[in-house]
Amino acid sequence: MATAAILVLAETFWFALQRPNYSHITNTISELGETGAPHARLVAFGFFLPVGLLVWLSLWLICREASDRYAAFALVAIACLGAGYVVAAFFPCDPGAPLFGTWRTQIHNVVGFLDYSGTGVGFLLISRHFAGRNSTFKAVAFLVAGLLVLMCVVLLSVEATFPIRGAIQRVAEVIQFTGAIFVCCLLSKNMTPNTCLQKK
Repeated sequence: MATAAILVLAETFWFALQRPNYSHITNTISELGETGAPHARLVAFGFFLPVGLLVWLSLWLICREASDRYAAFALVAIACLGAGYVVAAFFPCDPGAPLFGTWRTQIHNVVGFLDYSGTGVGFLLISRHFAGRNSTFKAVAFLVAGLLVLMCVVLLSVEATFPIRGAIQRVAEVIQFTGAIFVCCLLSKNMTPNTCLQKK
């Protein structure tokens, strides 16, 4: 998961440098691979796809060891983060990443919504997992993370925030990847094998 986070950070900055008018405050990450963009295919298959697959691999390895229903379902929900990147590779957005556009953009946006909302819900489920184990600090931390990601989803869906939606998205991405890394680290320490999605 940490490797995926590093790739997002490094490749976002590298591909942004190839776009003279690109702004990390205004422009979304998706716009780096938008239809007709320079290096669009490289962004899709050298950036988005590998990141999504790494996220899925990380969560699958942890999910195989999950013994708690809340943790297992949370990992499935957080896997929406990987889905957002994988689908973005095959369904690039229109130039400017509009809320409404071609059918390709609509698929891109729907899965993008699932990416953020799914991860947010996943953090809320992980919060419930730790609450059940009397780990108050961890429960509160993931509760706050989940609520912040869900708030970012709402803000990204409002046209009035477009001048700063790049910044909002990056805040959401930092929370998502940081939270996902901690989920993997914390859950990998104390789980028994091969019980993902099974009831206790």
